[in-house]
Amino acid sequence: MEDKNYFKQFDIQFGNLNLGKYRSDLEVNCSFFEKHSNEDVIDANIAIQLDIERKETLIILHFNMEGTLYSNCDLCLEKISIPVHHSESLILKIVPNPHESDDENIVFINENVYSYNVEQIIFEYLYALLPIRKVHGEIGPQTCNQNMLSLIEKAKAKPLKQVDARWDALKSIKLEDN
Repeated sequence: MEDKNYFKQFDIQFGNLNLGKYRSDLEVNCSFFEKHSNEDVIDANIAIQLDIERKETLIILHFNMEGTLYSNCDLCLEKISIPVHHSESLILKIVPNPHESDDENIVFINENVYSYNVEQIIFEYLYALLPIRKVHGEIGPQTCNQNMLSLIEKAKAKPLKQVDARWDALKSIKLEDN
């Protein structure tokens, strides 16, 4: 199964790494976002350069993300590309008794664990980069679908339909005041 092999890239095997610095290249595409069942990202082409620094009781992960996320324009519903140029760091602290961290950039892991899956953290990093409002022209030099915009303008210009007269009878109902 190809997808299974694709998702193996997100398992960082640090148990056999000597102290020092390493680099891994990861790729995020539409399969990644399909698995995470989101409604905002319809496609992706993100290259992630993951720098790993192995220390005695720490592993420092530095994510450098470059590429494009694709979503739908909130106005015309056409595909819109959202450029991604972002870096994040995560520290894995190796401890005998792991616990929750107060710092979102630090994760405590058990000393008997020799790998860490970064899939969820990458999803969170990328999803946080999506703008609240995704409209052509506001994100890069793209333009909205003119046919859709003209249909929207026509719909705005039409007068609203009158309310069904049967509902008017409800207005005459008098409720007791307490």
